[in-house]
Formats: sequence, C-alpha cells, structure tokens
Amino acid sequence: MAQHTRALFLTVMMVLMPMAGCTTAPAIDRPALEGESLEVVESPCSLPTQSLVQSNTVLSVNGVDRLFRLSVPASEAGTELPLIIAFHGGDMAEEDFPQQQDFDALGEENDFIMAYAVAEEGRTAAEGEWYLNTAATSRDDNNFADAIVDALSDTYCIDQTRLYATGYSLGSMFTYEIACQMNSRFAAVASVAGTMPVEPESCYLYSDVAVMHIHGKLDLIIDYDDDWDWKDGEHEGVGTMSSIPGLIEDWAVRANCQERVSHYHLDVEHIVHSECSGSVRIEHHGMELNGHPWPDEVAGTNTAELIWRFLRQFNHG
Repeated sequence: MAQHTRALFLTVMMVLMPMAGCTTAPAIDRPALEGESLEVVESPCSLPTQSLVQSNTVLSVNGVDRLFRLSVPASEAGTELPLIIAFHGGDMAEEDFPQQQDFDALGEENDFIMAYAVAEEGRTAAEGEWYLNTAATSRDDNNFADAIVDALSDTYCIDQTRLYATGYSLGSMFTYEIACQMNSRFAAVASVAGTMPVEPESCYLYSDVAVMHIHGKLDLIIDYDDDWDWKDGEHEGVGTMSSIPGLIEDWAVRANCQERVSHYHLDVEHIVHSECSGSVRIEHHGMELNGHPWPDEVAGTNTAELIWRFLRQFNHG
C-alpha cells in the first residue's frame, strides 16, 4: 500500500507539477512582453502614491525582460511602504495568484505593495518555472527578485527593512531560496504547500529571517510526513526533499530557537518556535483535512490576512 501511494504521488508530481532544478536552457527567441515600465523618481518619499491594481510591469534583468503584476496602495507623501513579492505555483504563470484580490485589498488597507512575479517563458518542464539555487546554483530568479526591489525603490517609498516573500507550491519552494540566499535583504517569508531539500547546496543566514509555513497534511503533491526523492539523478543537486515536520525543525535550529509550543485550533495544528535569534519566529500551520490546494482559510482566518499578520511583525531594523 505504501509503495502504491508513493508511486501515485510521484506520478502526480511528474504530471501536474514539472518542478525541477535548473540547467542552462538554450537561447530562444522570446516575444516582447506587454506591460508598463517603471518611471524613476528623484525623491520617491516626497510624493504621494495613487492606487494601482494588477498593472503588468516589465523589467529588464541582465538584458532579459521579466514581467510582474503590481498593486500599490494610495498613500500620503512620506509613507514608507513594505513590499511583498509573491511567487506562483508551477504552470500558474497566466493565472491569478491565490487570493490575489484579498492581498490587494489588504495592501490598500494597510499600506503595503504587492508584486506578483511571473515566471520566465520558454523554460522546459525539466528546468521548472522557478530556478532553485539548491539544484544548479542559478541566480536568475534571485536577480529578478533583487531587481524588483531595486526598481520599485526608484519609483516608490519602499521600506527597505520590511521586505517579504510569499509563495505557493513551486513558488513556496522558491521562497526558501529567498530565505536561504537573500536573508540579508528580506525579513520574513510565508510559504504554502512547498518544501526544500534536506541538505541544500547552500543556505547561509547572514541575517535573521522569520518563516511561516502552511501545509495540508493530506497533500499528495508535496508529501507532508516523509522525505522524498525528487528527480533523482536527473539534475545534480536535486535529491531528497524534506518532510514538513523536518523542514520546520530544521529552520528552528537555523534560527537558534529556544522555545516550542504546539496546540490545535479546530483541525489545524499550530506550532510556534520562539525565543529565536533576532526575535524572529518559525511558525507552522498543519491542516489535518487539507491536501495540496491553497486554503482560503486557516482555522477560520483568511489565509492572506494570516500571512500578512505574520509578515508585518518582522523587520531588518
């Protein structure tokens, strides 16, 4: 039975989510992306902002045009705006990000910017839509995330101490690249239904980073309870992926957390690691009756709001 379940799991993985580490793809001709360019402003914090919702924005990153959708709240001059970059799941580049309207509404209400990164076109199923440094040390998407922050900082009054990332599925995997590779810049990440390697090729905490992970315990795509081999032998560096309990405990060790509490609210196990370095926390919401899909609520709380409540507590002060 266990072998049958594992076989079904791997089959679903291969069919529904072509997630992989990255190898260098051959050069291809890419059609011009349609979207607006950001206008450089001499003193962004001296100007108010006007509300902007889901504006297709094109950005050149190392000579390649990349696309993201931008939502900006109306704010008064001098208002420093936190930024959340959201990374979509596999094969979801043309779809709305989960609870996109909820995130946009929260941004308008709480004065923060949402940037919905869109995966580069033309990547193969073997490469996956988001490159994971742990697989082949490519920094293409890390550079994309950096470029989004830099470009928005030239246009808007970005709070550089409150940069955050969230992601779903494969995008959740990439948020752990943010946590591992870009923690000197990003203060916290919130991931839904992803994981990371048991032994990542590189993961160095130059600065403290808070982590929240939401996961359904009935997930057949990203196994909750067990470590699993992902594309073993296909790409160097992609191997054993972590169970979710193992992932949370690993980050608690990385953050040097001293306290752990766990309790249930409705059908959700909530684990909190606290007393960590830099006053960060490592939190997990394990949903007993959920599978892989993004949940609209976690124990009665809107998921987008739960994520914002967590992220907003942390900064690189």
